[in-house]
Amino acid sequence: MKSLLVAAFTICSCVLVYAQQAESSRETRPIQNSKEVTSSADIPEPLFVISVGGIEKEITSEELEKLNITQVVSVEMLVDYELLKPYGEKGKNGVMIISLREDL
Repeated sequence: MKSLLVAAFTICSCVLVYAQQAESSRETRPIQNSKEVTSSADIPEPLFVISVGGIEKEITSEELEKLNITQVVSVEMLVDYELLKPYGEKGKNGVMIISLREDL
């Protein structure tokens, strides 16, 4: 079950890295060779935020791993500069908002 969150994090992080690269270069690049693809260790970690009933709380990646997947309602990845402004420097690598069920 936790692998779903890990997969979502990995996909969102890859999208974030690609978006940042595309934003900085604004040029067309050929598809990368599989040997050139960024490893997950090189991907910057976003700010993790849980949201319950509209109340948000920052959490660590260790706390994220402890979440019960049955509590998760949705996962949203913020990468747009304007949406990241409220999170300041902590949100510079993106913000992953995990909405949890209120009834638990």
